[in-house]
Amino acid sequence: MVPSVDAAACAAFFETHSVFTAGEFHAHLAAQRRRRSAQQSARALYAYVRAGRLHRLKRELYALRPAAGPVDQEPAVSLLQVAARMTPDAVLAYHTALECYGLAYNVWFHVLYAARKPARPLRLATGLVRGATFARALQQAGREHQETALTPKNGLRITTVERTLVDIADRPRLCGNWSEIARGYDYAAHGTSFGLPLPDVNRMIAYALSLNNAFTCAKVGFLLEMHGAEWGLDPVRLQPLMAACPRQPRHLDPRYADMPASLVVPWNLIVPLWMQQRDWDAY
Repeated sequence: MVPSVDAAACAAFFETHSVFTAGEFHAHLAAQRRRRSAQQSARALYAYVRAGRLHRLKRELYALRPAAGPVDQEPAVSLLQVAARMTPDAVLAYHTALECYGLAYNVWFHVLYAARKPARPLRLATGLVRGATFARALQQAGREHQETALTPKNGLRITTVERTLVDIADRPRLCGNWSEIARGYDYAAHGTSFGLPLPDVNRMIAYALSLNNAFTCAKVGFLLEMHGAEWGLDPVRLQPLMAACPRQPRHLDPRYADMPASLVVPWNLIVPLWMQQRDWDAY
């Protein structure tokens, strides 16, 4: 049986939290001065789970069941809400962030977040939630939340458009393939037609340099140069990335090593011809 004590405070919390952590629940009750200990909050959560009002997704993470929903089935939950709470420092990132900004070509049925120590992947009825570690340079500098923001609707932490575009070039496998990445830059360039602001190139360059990865600088520089006309980009602005690029030629992606390609100067990147020709449907 659900305890009657604090029922009003709990109900108010459930109205605005379809997915939440035990910490969020405890903080709400503590702010209401209803329960003063995490142990008391834990007992309340346990009671709500037993009564079928809540579903435990994993340790310390809960989802609200619809009042008329079946108590023997996992409730349909927002994967974004879950991913944002998988760890205390979780940030929606990579292809998931690209989707949130409307810059993705493909729709994925799993959600990605970045964290210092990601939790184990969580498979739910609505899809898969999995994490990736923050870039080492960010962790070493304590700047894991550099270039992040809160989503307007739900207040979930997400990488900015600028960071997202750099991150997907830094770790292309977390965006699928280079066709998807290049399309993301395309859509960002044409987003002004739909009322979206053009990403700030200076912020992209500064963030790319902060990753201390010459290969990433070259990839971002190549993509920006390729889309320079649409972005109204003065090539001079790319000089910091040029100065940081690798000294020896590298394949854009080992997965494309057997495809017809050529060296793109000054980035020292061996890029498949289909990508240089912007034939995104070729792969």
